[in-house]
Amino acid sequence: MSEEGSSNFDWILVGKKKNNLLKKPNDLFNKNTGNLIKLNKCVDFVEVRNKWSKIEINGEPTKCCYNECINTNKPYGSCIKGNGYGNIINDEDIKYFNCLEGKKCSDKFFGVYTKNSFKKPQRCFNYSLYYFEVKCKLERGLNSDKIYMNIGLQNLNTSKFVEYSASRAVIINEGSESKLSTDFNNNDIFGCGLVYPPANKRNQFPYIFFTQNGKQIGKALLVKDNFNTYKPFVWLMCCSVEANFGNDLETKPFKYDISRHSIKEH
Repeated sequence: MSEEGSSNFDWILVGKKKNNLLKKPNDLFNKNTGNLIKLNKCVDFVEVRNKWSKIEINGEPTKCCYNECINTNKPYGSCIKGNGYGNIINDEDIKYFNCLEGKKCSDKFFGVYTKNSFKKPQRCFNYSLYYFEVKCKLERGLNSDKIYMNIGLQNLNTSKFVEYSASRAVIINEGSESKLSTDFNNNDIFGCGLVYPPANKRNQFPYIFFTQNGKQIGKALLVKDNFNTYKPFVWLMCCSVEANFGNDLETKPFKYDISRHSIKEH
């Protein structure tokens, strides 16, 4: 948006001052999408109040065992077979409990999606940035081949995925893979962002990007078809996470400085 264009709105100061975050009144934006926080004259952060909600992978419930001891309706507890599985502790925290030693059991994949989606803005004349982060706590040693952590977005129109596998150091875009030279360590913070172009730039496409410990990793991925709605997720094994959905950037800022995100890079 131009400087002249931005003068038509009354901006309200919110959030941490060092990033000069500004919020636009809700009636200037699609209320079903989220609040806008102005990052600079070109980019707005879309504030979606979110939380972990549904336990599944690709629309199918994941199971600790045949009994489904932990599920979306009962997101915490222990597996009667002693299998390793996750618990949704609260809105932001997921704790993975390893399988019981000395028993005939195994660690199982634990997939969790957020309650709210990232939706294509309808009436925004700046670039719109969605973003979330997770801080990882490894529940086994670094050399364990059982550790697994994927962060990404699922396209709700096509059920396809764009994700980053921290344990494999691979960006996966609807089946194709791009290998990175990154390491995966305890307390690493990974992020996933989605940027939509302004409504008046019809020849531009949205893109998805990933970060690690405050720095962008790999190349951004253009999304050219069916890009109206995406759902954030993590898939875990022997790894716990603490999420930051940007619900309160003043007291809990992202590790990645979204105010410095440059559209020109992509």
